[in-house]
Amino acid sequence: MKIFTLLFCCMFVFAFSTHAQLSQGGTPKSFTMPGLHSVVPSMNIEKPDLTEVLAQDKINDAMNKAYRVGTVQTVSINPDNSGVWDFLPDGSAIWRVKIASEDALAQCLYFSDYMLLPGMELFVYSTDKSFVLGAFTEVNNHESRVMATQDVPGKELIVELFMPDRNADFGFEINGIGYFYRGVFYSNNNPKSSGGCEVNVVCPEGNNWTVQRQSVAKIQEVMNGYIYYCTGSLVNNTGQNCTPYFLLADHCSVEGSDIVTATELNQWVFKFNYQSTTCNGTTATTQSLTGCTYKASDTYGQTQTGPDFFLCQLNNQVPSSYNPHYNGWSYLNSAPTSGVCIHHPGGDIKKISTYNGISTNYTTHWGVIWISTVTNHGVTEGGSSGSPLYDQNKRMIGTLTGGGSACSVDSVGAGTGPDEEDVYGKFAKQWLYNSATDKQLKCWLDPSGASTGTLDGRGVCTAGLDDVNYIRANIHVYPNPATDFLSVDFSDYNVENGTIIITDILGKTVTAPVSGSFTGTENVDVRALEPGMYYMMIQSQNTTVSLPFMVE
Repeated sequence: MKIFTLLFCCMFVFAFSTHAQLSQGGTPKSFTMPGLHSVVPSMNIEKPDLTEVLAQDKINDAMNKAYRVGTVQTVSINPDNSGVWDFLPDGSAIWRVKIASEDALAQCLYFSDYMLLPGMELFVYSTDKSFVLGAFTEVNNHESRVMATQDVPGKELIVELFMPDRNADFGFEINGIGYFYRGVFYSNNNPKSSGGCEVNVVCPEGNNWTVQRQSVAKIQEVMNGYIYYCTGSLVNNTGQNCTPYFLLADHCSVEGSDIVTATELNQWVFKFNYQSTTCNGTTATTQSLTGCTYKASDTYGQTQTGPDFFLCQLNNQVPSSYNPHYNGWSYLNSAPTSGVCIHHPGGDIKKISTYNGISTNYTTHWGVIWISTVTNHGVTEGGSSGSPLYDQNKRMIGTLTGGGSACSVDSVGAGTGPDEEDVYGKFAKQWLYNSATDKQLKCWLDPSGASTGTLDGRGVCTAGLDDVNYIRANIHVYPNPATDFLSVDFSDYNVENGTIIITDILGKTVTAPVSGSFTGTENVDVRALEPGMYYMMIQSQNTTVSLPFMVE
């Protein structure tokens, strides 16, 4: 056992580890608390002029560019300049503000400053309270201090922030409102966002692909003031360690002449399990993560040459509760005899399209033509870009660049239709596209050179620190309240190469960090602490979680 003596404070810089958009559940306090302001002041966001945007979308869609669905309206919204406060008798406070965008199909939030303290809770919900995101907490803090939310249906939403100490100093600034004008489907108010021939992934065509579909996610991208949809998937590596590598198409990372920035990547939202539970279903829930870092790509988005790939690493491990799958792959350049594509056409719920052999073997791409199946004739659409192409062995062999497939022939009568060809950048060409480490997949997916050409997929490794409910249930803190010593039992959840610090309720550090591997019981000396609430911050490789405790 180690004894952590907390007899002095130490000045040091603590960098918050990266976090994903993980919500802790619960109910906004205003839903059940009486006596609060009945009217929430509204921030009315100017409706964007979409005339040029829609005209350009028509051109871009025909050119198989990233599928644009929204604009980002610049704002400055924070608790000091907007909304309403309710101050509660116990010293806590609730801040709320309504955000209204005329005719928007949905809205989302972009934060230029997000750094919450332990105990603070953020909720975002529709005004009818039927759609609730949150609670977002300090678990969502990221060293870049930016954050984003997924879309909330409708033209109005409410932001609610609870803070246990009304005088606490924290970071909170909304600088962008995402305004969705297409590609959004909610059964209560919007039309279906994909073509009528598309096949839900839970239909009979997907019965043999229930594992692989767990790798695929819809991506809500932000670039240069606009919002785009693409599809991508988790990919396995020869270390079999569930590093959250995520593969999509390079053309999804470019807007005009602008390449996505590191800040924008930290605000990409990855929506897993966005799929119906029935073959004819039209509604679904989603589980989201926010943020990624760039690893490798070609330059297809700028030059239209190369196998069109973009590899990033999600900012957090995918929680076990998402039931993720990490795709297997083949770089052997062997033509497949059959397979499927799993994707999010038009930003819709997850679909599946089927083929029975390639139509053309291009140098950098596979050409495929989809076949009619028992349910319908699945194709691809805008928003499907970057989706994985699987071969008959259920291994990924490519990512979608584009093509002419569509549910119906266009008004010109040629070039689009269910029997037109789509093209997928070859995994075999992406593998070692260039000798530079940021221009190939091999360096990241097989750094030891152990592969002979193929790798099967795998499921989740273990629950990560970001799976907050799991970690809080398996690291045991006692006695709580404590008087002399606090014991922390790691026997049910080992933390390797971790760091432990103690903060007060305002986030002020009251001890120097202690680092090491924690597998047994650690005893913490709390005799020098004043009575009150404290937080134990446990930092591991990619994540940070806090556990509250009391000192009597």
